[in-house]
Amino acid sequence: MQKDIYEMLREQLDKYSVGFPKTESGVEMKILHRLFTEEEANMYLNLTMLLEAPEAIAQRMGREAKDILPILECMFEKGLVFRLKRGDSVKYAAVPFVIGFYEFQLNRMDRELAQLFEQYFEETFSEHASRQTVPMRTIPVRKAISVSWPVAPYEDAREIIKQKDRIAVANCICRTQKGLINDGCDKPLEVCFSFGSHAEYYVERGMGRWISQDSVSPRARQGP
Repeated sequence: MQKDIYEMLREQLDKYSVGFPKTESGVEMKILHRLFTEEEANMYLNLTMLLEAPEAIAQRMGREAKDILPILECMFEKGLVFRLKRGDSVKYAAVPFVIGFYEFQLNRMDRELAQLFEQYFEETFSEHASRQTVPMRTIPVRKAISVSWPVAPYEDAREIIKQKDRIAVANCICRTQKGLINDGCDKPLEVCFSFGSHAEYYVERGMGRWISQDSVSPRARQGP
């Protein structure tokens, strides 16, 4: 018996980042049905986490690039894939649940979706994610390394930001989602920075805005 396309999608998502585990209530399936059409679910299953041109994706699917491009663009607009444009070139990649299409629902989040995410986090995801190995990490080969989790001082963090020529700021997805279910806080919303291609993605989808180096300087906020 052939598996349901949404169950196949869930299984694929569970392989990425910190996973996308099942729940007893099936709330994760409600999230997938809310966000993906069957056609989009099938498209996602034919993507990888490496950026690829529509031609490469279409060839793998046995289809024409012109036929799948509208689907990929729609998924980009819905925050279900990552898109990178460079001149006339455009490439797409699958994104995990987090950091991925959860965060990319920033400008599409409503109360119903916020409640579904909250139920999912409470039932299983938060506990599951806390037990996972960090998805991006150093693996030593024939050499011991000391493990530590230093916090970069302000000066170092500021120097890192100074090296970025494209900076965007967006509302915090967590505070946005919590606010929609009447569990918000009094902290500022527009606090999340992104850089480079991710900054482009946020601005292109209308989730963030470009800012300058001066905008992130304490002096720019405090005045003389």
